[in-house]
Amino acid sequence: LSAGADNNPAAKAADTNNGKRRLRLASVVQYTLPGMPTVYYGDEVGVTGGDDPDNRRTYPWPQEGGKPDTALQAHYTALGALHASAPVLRDGSLVPLAADDGNGTVAYGRKDGTQAAIVAIDKGLSPQTVSIPTAGFVPDGTTFNALYGVGTTFGNAVTTAGGTLQVALAPLAALVLVTGQIDLTPTAAPTATLVSDGNGTASIAWGAVADASSYEVFRSPVTGGGYVKVATTTGTTFADSGLRNGVAAYYVVRTLDGAGNESGPSNEVQALPHLVIGWADLQWPPNGEFTQSTSGGLTAYGQVWIDGATSQPGATPSLQAQLGFGPAGSDPAGAAWTWTDAAFNTDAGSNDEFVATINPQQAGGYDYTYRYSTTGGRDWLVVHFQSTGDFGHLIVHPSGDTTPAPVPTGLRIASFGPASIAVAWDAVSAPDEYGYEVLRATAAGGPFSALTLVTNTTYTDSTVSQGQTYWYEVRSVDTSWNRSAASPAVSQLADVRQMSITFDVTVPATTDATGFGVHIAGTLAALDGGNPDWTPSAGALARVDATHWRVTFTGKEGTQLQYKYALGDWNYVEKGASCDELGNRTATLTYGASGAQTRSDTVLNWRNVAPCGN
Repeated sequence: LSAGADNNPAAKAADTNNGKRRLRLASVVQYTLPGMPTVYYGDEVGVTGGDDPDNRRTYPWPQEGGKPDTALQAHYTALGALHASAPVLRDGSLVPLAADDGNGTVAYGRKDGTQAAIVAIDKGLSPQTVSIPTAGFVPDGTTFNALYGVGTTFGNAVTTAGGTLQVALAPLAALVLVTGQIDLTPTAAPTATLVSDGNGTASIAWGAVADASSYEVFRSPVTGGGYVKVATTTGTTFADSGLRNGVAAYYVVRTLDGAGNESGPSNEVQALPHLVIGWADLQWPPNGEFTQSTSGGLTAYGQVWIDGATSQPGATPSLQAQLGFGPAGSDPAGAAWTWTDAAFNTDAGSNDEFVATINPQQAGGYDYTYRYSTTGGRDWLVVHFQSTGDFGHLIVHPSGDTTPAPVPTGLRIASFGPASIAVAWDAVSAPDEYGYEVLRATAAGGPFSALTLVTNTTYTDSTVSQGQTYWYEVRSVDTSWNRSAASPAVSQLADVRQMSITFDVTVPATTDATGFGVHIAGTLAALDGGNPDWTPSAGALARVDATHWRVTFTGKEGTQLQYKYALGDWNYVEKGASCDELGNRTATLTYGASGAQTRSDTVLNWRNVAPCGN
């Protein structure tokens, strides 16, 4: 109920009728959502309350002269009877149907295999006709009987048509609509697969479902939702066209039975319409050689032709190129090959030309070539040198320098969090120092795997999982690709940082005279130490002087708190300058530069301590 100003009975009475009307709406929601309705004593007869400790007044027993609101009590009785008489309100699944914040309306459904219910509410101050989507919830032609209402007449029947149900509502009104016993059990959902995708096209198929009369196909530009119906068919295939190349399309299929019941969605099928490569090659050179060095490398070119696409100026959207190398005679699809992204170089007639550089770090013989994709790397076309029909051939001669640079020192954790860990180390002083290789393991002692090669002395690992501990090593790499031994390992748990928060509070000069200590009560269980929540006798502060008290807690960065100060009892909770009731204080643990945060608060008055009473 709306309490009005403080505990003034006249102010409270002025808004009681409005409060009771809104209470009726809230109780309709309470009795029609899943779960057992629980009524706080007195709600059913309009018992009011005020500020703490006058939260809820005593029950108005008629034999003691009380005046319970019998009309409100009859409302609760009717809701209980409705809840008992309609099994769907107890056991049916909950289905959100409509919400309009601007007009203050909401509708949701309950449904099982033999019955459905819809609850429509207008919490605004103007009448509304709510158009409730029912497609997929119940078939068209389903009749709902209005079994109960608040602020509106009920008892009439309404029927779904065109995938909607139209419900007229007065201001601050609610209506509960329930079907009779009908067939609402759909068939099983189909299982769908991708048949193919191509230039602006996609084709899917699904298995036939027993008792299905037809199938509905839905498409979305995003995974997991946003589906729009694109077809209804009695067959088990669907071909789509006019799609945007390089942009994924997501499909689900639903089954309709003879009664019009719609099944759940099939598994989601992803299609990727794409340009079709007509011709591609490794353009130049057919072979190469150099001496092992960080400054070495082979630069190679490749070209692609796609009808109507690569003839346009500039790089063709969605066309990717990579230059790769692997041991001579090995399979480019194998793990031994290394691939690097190539850059668009120029328009070469009707072709797009790409360029990239490779630099194997070990001496030996290698094959190299280009591969191309228009499906974001889902499919790759591996090509050959056009004049020989073979891969390119590369020889890397060993370097005369086989002495590595010194082992890096000072490896340390620079920072960490639940999603990243940063490491740093001291620079190595060597004339041929090139960079540093960072390695990681998920167990003490390894095995360690290389993460990256950097030329500075810091690295942030953003591929960690919260709650996992990681071990890191680093080693030097010189200009001949020689690697030092690994540094001593360091470890870190990927998690929120621990920190401290100190509450410094200035209190009234009358505090000492009460003989009580100052305490902080709130959501302290979120901090370390096993503190209880909202216990005014816990959270004791230490006295600094007659008007200053202090306490320090530890907890995790980002923790949000609500709290108040009290003299060990809620009868002596803090009050405002005019002895007014205060809302909860709030704080968020913020690590800052040092991980030590201080909150400076001021208590102006205490309840039941002059000048404040109760």
